[in-house]
Amino acid sequence: MQLLNLSFEMSIIAKILLMINKLMVRIILLLLATGVISCTSVNRYNQRLVTPIPVVKLQKDIQFIERKLHRLYPNLYGYISKEQLAFKFDSIRKVVNRPMTTKEFYFVIAPVIASVRQGHMTTGLPQPLATKAQRKHFKNRGEGPLTQFTTEWINHKMIVLKHRSDKKYLKPGAEIVSINGITPQALYTKFRPTLTSDGFNETYIRRGFGKRLSIYYTGELGLQDSLQMVFKQKDSLYSEWIKRKAKPIKKNTIKSTQKMTKTQPKDTLKPLDSLSKTPKKEPRFTRKERRIFDWDPTTKEFSVALKKSVLDSSLYVLRIKNFSGSKHHKAYSLLFDSIKKMNLAVLVLDLRDNPGGRIGDAVNLYRHFIDKETILLRPSEVTSKTSLWKLGVLPKLSPIGYPFFLAGYPFYMGFSYFRTTKRPEGGYQYKLVGSRTIKPATNAYLGKLFVLINGGSFSAACIESVALKNRPNTYFVGEETGGAFNGTVAGIMPVVRLPYSKISVRLGLMNVQTIAQSEREGRGVFPDITILPTIEDRVKARDPELEYVVKMVQQSR
Repeated sequence: MQLLNLSFEMSIIAKILLMINKLMVRIILLLLATGVISCTSVNRYNQRLVTPIPVVKLQKDIQFIERKLHRLYPNLYGYISKEQLAFKFDSIRKVVNRPMTTKEFYFVIAPVIASVRQGHMTTGLPQPLATKAQRKHFKNRGEGPLTQFTTEWINHKMIVLKHRSDKKYLKPGAEIVSINGITPQALYTKFRPTLTSDGFNETYIRRGFGKRLSIYYTGELGLQDSLQMVFKQKDSLYSEWIKRKAKPIKKNTIKSTQKMTKTQPKDTLKPLDSLSKTPKKEPRFTRKERRIFDWDPTTKEFSVALKKSVLDSSLYVLRIKNFSGSKHHKAYSLLFDSIKKMNLAVLVLDLRDNPGGRIGDAVNLYRHFIDKETILLRPSEVTSKTSLWKLGVLPKLSPIGYPFFLAGYPFYMGFSYFRTTKRPEGGYQYKLVGSRTIKPATNAYLGKLFVLINGGSFSAACIESVALKNRPNTYFVGEETGGAFNGTVAGIMPVVRLPYSKISVRLGLMNVQTIAQSEREGRGVFPDITILPTIEDRVKARDPELEYVVKMVQQSR
């Protein structure tokens, strides 16, 4: 028996050493490739993207991703049968009967991957690289034509909400009809088969496509100094050349930064900024506040913030933009201390357009809304005891960081191996933080709660919504979440690259499910009151969901 145990342990050590050896080789190759690409190989790389790939190699790419899915992906047949998926792979093998470029092959393989209906599993199309001279040129010329426009995909139209172009006659609400002759509707038709949400809901598709519109146009047209854009405003059409725009030079940047990084007392670390007016100058926050609450210098907003509503000064909104940026333990502790001191009778939790992030962050927020111990998540299903070792593409680290990563990786491998256990029903499982008993926070808020959700509420934001769905005195307003009620395949999400086409596929390795389950398979969390903003609402920056909540609160008084 001792000999068997020793043999077993030696086999595990051998696997770990083999994996480390492979990682070392990949790191060396990656560093060499980085140096080569940056110096000489950009043109060669770009040429390879437009060179047809032989049929034999494309068939090997199909076989490669099919094997990866079967070996690594839990709940692969949650929304599609084994026979249906096998049929789809067999079908594209017949279609790939001639050499194809990477882009042509992408539109063959991506719809099959999307048919699994897991929103975290995305397929990326390799884009041409810019040479050092081109990067310098674009940087000197300033902001690109597309990034000067803030748009949203509403009612199958690309609507301008804001813009920084020199076309002053363009007002919010103008529609972009085409860019260099390509309509947004044509792009939607082309890319729609490659998009998916979790399950069968459609709310995430619209928002996902809208966020990627500029990426799709760049993929079709490449980086340009100017674009011919056709706008529709009221009943008139305008054709304009939108050129790159030099960014204004900021003055006294160093002085203002020094002023904002002065230390302040601990109890002032609570962004309670009013929504009533937009300040003309950037508000002054300390470096510590910016780190704790995750300040975004582009949007001039925190990822986590408690704000007073402009519609009702007695109503506060806790906005959580994502579960990935803030130092959530400190941030929630400070904010809920403030909520407790104010003795609020009603609180609004805004999870709209929250794409998710860390499960631990969502669990920590949840414990600030409960009054008794509970368990939120089931142990996550994984395909094997070593499946979590898979990293795919190496993490984005500087060359200095790779030795530290390599030193720590064996400990991670051992930890994940022994923490992965057998499931009673067969297979393997891994316990996340939400799979253990969650204790309520000492400053938990137990009053009336309104939760705002929409199709952009995805992943950890959807898990948070599921958790709060059974909370007493809690009401949901908005539209169905983009994430599925009954779970998602996410957790650790490596990116694998197809060997010959170099198309990247992001895979989730854990089937994350809440204890609570819905009978409506493949659908999201539904609101108690459905409210969908119109084009006019978005253009005029109205918030009909929050307006409804204010109305309900005022009537209850």
